[in-house]
Amino acid sequence: MKKRYRYAFTKKEETEGGRVSVIFGTISLCLFLISACLSFAWEGNAGSWIGAFGIMAILFSICGFVEGIKSFQEKGKNYRFSVIGAMANGLFCVGWLALFLIGV
Repeated sequence: MKKRYRYAFTKKEETEGGRVSVIFGTISLCLFLISACLSFAWEGNAGSWIGAFGIMAILFSICGFVEGIKSFQEKGKNYRFSVIGAMANGLFCVGWLALFLIGV
């Protein structure tokens, strides 16, 4: 008789900090897109608006990165959003920092 193996995959809940991290990353990306559109529409004369959006986006990406790293401490959860959020926010933060330093 053929032996049958039955595998059961448990559905783990996502970490709360991972969700928050992904949301912060999305907000940072949206602020970048808004800044790019405003700069294009106002032909480069939107200095203070772009600066304000840039500073807010940097803060959102830093907070999202920290929240994503902290969410790895939750036990027995799925870390998919934590990984996505921490990596995306880390890249966004480096990108924003590079844009800021190029402008200085």
